[in-house]
Amino acid sequence: MDIVDAYTHCGITKYEPIEQVRRVMDAAGVNHAVLAQHLGEFDNTYIGGIVASDSEHFAGVCLVDHTRPDAASELKTIALSGHFKGIRLLADSIDSGIDCWKAAADLDFNIVLYAPDGLSSYIDALVTFLESSPECNVVLTHLGTPMLDQDPDFKEYGKVFQLADFGNLYYQVSGMKMFCPFPHAPLYSQLEQAAKTFGTSRLLWGSNYPVVGDQQDYLNDLRLLLDGKLPFPESTIADIAGGNARDLWFSGK
Repeated sequence: MDIVDAYTHCGITKYEPIEQVRRVMDAAGVNHAVLAQHLGEFDNTYIGGIVASDSEHFAGVCLVDHTRPDAASELKTIALSGHFKGIRLLADSIDSGIDCWKAAADLDFNIVLYAPDGLSSYIDALVTFLESSPECNVVLTHLGTPMLDQDPDFKEYGKVFQLADFGNLYYQVSGMKMFCPFPHAPLYSQLEQAAKTFGTSRLLWGSNYPVVGDQQDYLNDLRLLLDGKLPFPESTIADIAGGNARDLWFSGK
């Protein structure tokens, strides 16, 4: 099985350098990884260099300061390097940094979306963007951030599934440890709903390493998927573990 980690961090000022990320990937049998820039780091040189030297196994996701007036121009410069296929954006940037969203769409970049305070407040703005940019792929990282402490019955979180009608929206199975301990059972009903509404062809597995923890935590979360412990049909596991992400990040799609 070709396993793709569709969301992992690496760095030299925060988290782990690529050598350590490679070791964990090798231990887990992961063949490819999408390297997402960590928050607060707007120098994308390190990730760009990794992808430049090994684009077969790594794809890059950059970060720019969307509050700067030249952010969209900077993104265009980054795109010219050819080392990045996506940009990481916070949900609130859809209001204050929409130029970056539009530039990403124009550049055929995937948008890797993180909503640290939940996604429900941004649903309407996201619908507007998705309607206006149907060719721009948007990946909801960390399940679209279910706020279990504030929304234990998933009433607000349920709004995420309103976005499933947009075929360019992907749902990333990552970051579960951020919301509840392993084996993350309180999230299973929502994972099942995601599979039904988004369809399993738009589900991606990502480790969120090293936020997930150490190598063993990485392996444990991956085994949940590979061993059929998560509420996905067995026939779809290979696609969720790698096939879907390979098409999105490594095939030129």
